[in-house]
Parts: sequence; C-alpha cells; structure tokens
Amino acid sequence: MRVKNLSLVAVITTFVLIIWGAVVHNTESSLACPDWPLCYDRFFPKMEGAILIEHGHRLLATLVGIFSIGLVVLSSFERKKSEAHTRLFKMSCLALFLVIAQGALGGITVIYRLPTIVSTSHLGLSLLFFATLIYIHHLAGSKAITNNDRFKNISEETKNYIQTNWRPVTRHGILLALTLLYMQILLGAFMRHAGAGAACGIGPNNSLLCMDFETQGLTFWPNFAQAQLHMIHRLFAIVVFVVVSFFSIRTRHFFKDVKFIRFASLLPFLFISFQVLIGILTVALNLSVVPTTLHLAGAALSLAALWKLNLLLEDFEDSFSLGNRHSFFSDLVDLTKPRLSLLVMVTVLVGTLIAPEKIYFFKALLSFFLITMVVIGAAALNCYIEREGDAKMIRTKDRPLPAKRMRPKTALWFGLLLLLISIPSICIFINGLTGFLAFLAAALYLYAYTPMKKKSELAVYIGAIPGALPPVMGWTAVTGKIDLMAITLFLILFIWQLPHFLAISLYHAEDYGAAGIKVYPNLKRGLQLTKIGIFFFTLLLFGASLLPSIFSHASFIYTRAAFILSSLFLIYAGRGFFLKTDVASQRRWAKNYFYGSLFYLPLLLGALIFFK
Repeated sequence: MRVKNLSLVAVITTFVLIIWGAVVHNTESSLACPDWPLCYDRFFPKMEGAILIEHGHRLLATLVGIFSIGLVVLSSFERKKSEAHTRLFKMSCLALFLVIAQGALGGITVIYRLPTIVSTSHLGLSLLFFATLIYIHHLAGSKAITNNDRFKNISEETKNYIQTNWRPVTRHGILLALTLLYMQILLGAFMRHAGAGAACGIGPNNSLLCMDFETQGLTFWPNFAQAQLHMIHRLFAIVVFVVVSFFSIRTRHFFKDVKFIRFASLLPFLFISFQVLIGILTVALNLSVVPTTLHLAGAALSLAALWKLNLLLEDFEDSFSLGNRHSFFSDLVDLTKPRLSLLVMVTVLVGTLIAPEKIYFFKALLSFFLITMVVIGAAALNCYIEREGDAKMIRTKDRPLPAKRMRPKTALWFGLLLLLISIPSICIFINGLTGFLAFLAAALYLYAYTPMKKKSELAVYIGAIPGALPPVMGWTAVTGKIDLMAITLFLILFIWQLPHFLAISLYHAEDYGAAGIKVYPNLKRGLQLTKIGIFFFTLLLFGASLLPSIFSHASFIYTRAAFILSSLFLIYAGRGFFLKTDVASQRRWAKNYFYGSLFYLPLLLGALIFFK
C-alpha cells in the first residue's frame, strides 16, 4: 500500500514536472540559470521571473528523484514475497535509473545551450519515466500484490461473452496507438526545438493550412523544409487521432457491461480530441504560452490513458486465463525480433547523428525508415530459415512459425518484400554505398551466419560483421563515404557483440545444444574458454571505446565517460574467474554480464552523441 500511495504521488508530481518543463521552454526560460545543477552557484537563488520558472523546474525534478529513491527502498523490503513483488522492485529500480538519466540530460541541455536532439530526448525520456511510474502504481494495486480482483463482480453472462468473443488484436491496437502517439509527441518536440513552430505562419488563417512564404498562399505542402516538417507533424496528428479514436471506441463497445473499462477506454478519445483542438488553437493564438503548454498536457494525458488502458486489458487477459494472446499483427511484430531490431536501429541513429556533415531532416528520416525495413526484413527471413531449430529451444518455441500460428510462406514473402523494396530504394534515394552495405549486411546475416551456426562455433565472428554495419550505414547515409570514424564505429560494435553473445551462449547453452547450434560453452573445457573470451573481448572493447577520442576528437567528457564505463565493465568481466564452480553461479554471472552489456552500449553511444 505504501508503494501504491507513493507511486501515485510520484505520477502526479511527474505530470506537473512535464508541464512545467513545457512552461520553461514556452517562456524561453531554459537558460535563465546558465549553470547546472546549481543556479548562479546557489542551490536557492533569488526565485523570481525566469529563474523561478527554470530553477523551480529543477527543484521539482529533485523531489521526483527523492520519490524514486523512496520507491526503491519501500519495494525492496518485500521483494522476496512473490514474483510480482520482485517485478515491482525491478521496475522501481528502472524508474530510478530513468530519473537519473533524465537529470543528466537536463544538465546537458543547459551546458550545451539547448541542442535540438538533447532537448527532444529529454522530453522522450521523461515520458518513458512517466509511463514506468504508472506501471508501478498499477502493479502495486494489482491482484498479484493485493489479492483484489477487479473483475470479480462481472456477471456470468458477460464473462461468457468476453471469453467467446475476445480478440487480442484489440489490446495490440491500443499498443499501436500508444506507439504512434509517442512518435508524434517526439516529432512535435523536435519540430518546436528546431525552430519550426511558426514555420507555417501563425494566426487563425494558418491554423489548418500552411502559409508558403515563397508563393504567399495557403497549402498542404509548402516548399521550405522547416514548413514541411511542421506539416508532417500536423498530418501525422490526423493519423494518430484516427487510430487512437478507432481502438478506444472499439474497446468501449466490446466492454459494454464493464463500467470501469468503458470509462478507461473513453479517456484516450477525450484527451486526444482535446489535444488536437488545442493544437489548432496554439497556432491560431500565436503560439502563446497557455495553449502551447496545454497541448503537451493533452499529449501526456492521452499517453497515460492509453498505457493505463493497455494495463487493464492485460489484467483482464490474466483474470480470464485467455491462452491465446497473439494476433496476426503481434505475430508480424514478433517476426521482426523487435528488441534486437530496436537496438540495431539505435546504432544506425548514432551513426547518423555523429556524422560531421549537415543532416537534412527528410533524407535522414527516409534513410532511417528504409534501413529499418532492411533490418526487420532480414529478421523475418531469419525466423523463416530457423523455424525448425527455434521449435527446439525454450526461449524461441513460442515464435509465430515454430508455434504454427503463421504459415511459413507468409513470413517468407513478408521478409522478401521488405528487402526487395528497401535495398533498391536506398541505392536510388540515399546513395549506392549505403545500399551496398545494406545488401552486404542482409546477405552475411542470412546466408553466412545463419547456416554456419550449426556447423562451427566460429559463426559468432561472422555474425558480428552484419551486426556492426548498421552504424556505418547511418554514417554513410549522411556523408556518402567511409572514413576512420566510420571504421571506429564498426570496431566498437563488432567487438561489443562478441562477449555479448558469449554471455548469452553461456546461460542458454542447453537450449543451443538442443537446437544443434554450435557454441563454445558446449565444448570440452568450454566454460573456461568462454570466460576467457568474455574477458579478452571486453578488454579489446575498452581500447576500442577510446578510439573516437583519437580519430574524431571526441570531447574530454566522452573520454572520461568511456573510460569509467569500460573499466566497470572490464572489472565485472574479470569477476567470472573468481566465481564458484557450480553451474548456477556461472549462469547468473553471464546473465548479469549480458544485461550489463545492454546498458553499456547505449550509455557509451549516448555519450558519443551528447558529448561529441
């Protein structure tokens, strides 16, 4: 109960903090305190005017951080009671990590004088933190923690109707709407921080169509790049409104006798309608502070309502023990290996952002979209090729093809079409070098690494090549050439993958053996060889992480960050030599190393972006 109450206070305070952040930006108070974390070297400066707005935001953020520490402490007392209590503790730790990262981004925003990508990331991360707190509050009040079943008063007739007619695509549609809305919020933040808020003109006449300052006429698609960016935000808002409205109304109609879900499904529609209306008024009222701030408030409320609705629908599926939670839509997403693909696309984004030449927004957006198609197309074809092996492994047997929820030909054509469309398009619209790298990465992944996994342990070195090419593709999409920094990015990603995969193979050794995949831990004396490999490649990674300081003159802050991160990572890799000899200890260490690698890479690459 204490976690539930504190998390509710944290949710409300974080919402106020997000809105206050909008006020800071809209009143141009962002640099009222030119230093950080203090303000003119004082924790409590004279609180008036812009300083009150800016430093008040920082102080409120500090309070949210204290609440996050409190959640970790309170949830830790009961974390061993059940799996749900353990999850509550882990999510509280995640919230604390996010709020620390959020604070660091806020500091970078001030120190580097409001760079667009950092300011946009600051908002994006704050919304993820907001959603995490909502999940903590929801979980703290769930049946798994409190034994309180929200669905116990539903009539038998309604239960029978729901069990007979429920389709998982309803919840997946809510998740789709949530994803699109998050993208729209980030696009809006990028548009405003890039100075395109008034690019289509302001005033009532420009609230729907865009003023083309070249032709002096209103149009849907102006000639100037900033105005085009502004119109993309408006046009995409229509798509988001339709998707959110459709799935909210669909959910409300289905649960016609469950009042609290009907109410929860109405809120996203109301909030998104409010946001769209306020968005129109924002331009009509000359970007004044109140409507501009309310526009973000509507977006945050819409996001929170969709996320809460998704969590309620998950509870509903648990309470009714509905076995099939898959839809064709979710199976297509599973086919793309979303977590792996997301990490790959982060590396593409890194290559794009640190490229030394000017980035043209629409070309960068198109290249990112087309490279994403290559990545998910290759992932889908990999699932098609490995469907029989996946059926023998515990962690992959529930994928669409081994579980026989999808016909193999569907996956084959889905993957082929994505590659056949994306690779030629990259050659035509981006450049031939990036197109060649995309083809090379897909070919090596599908026709070298995938078949070699069942023949030799050396496959890991081949597989690291296509895994290291995406950041180079992001670089060449901007520059059209490969230079020393592009090679450095390749080396960092290539080396990082080797201990990362060795750790996976150590704690999934039995699974890989069952599928006939050759990995070092299954060799004679393979455990010791694997630990040596993890330490050796982590040591190489330590050296590679410092190369940007040599070849691209990365900042001293990046050098220090890389040194500290790589040192900690290397120390943990060396810990493997001092463990107990039992299998459980070895696997626990390997699993922790694996998760550590997932934190290490984004932090290292993030430092390269923000401190370049």
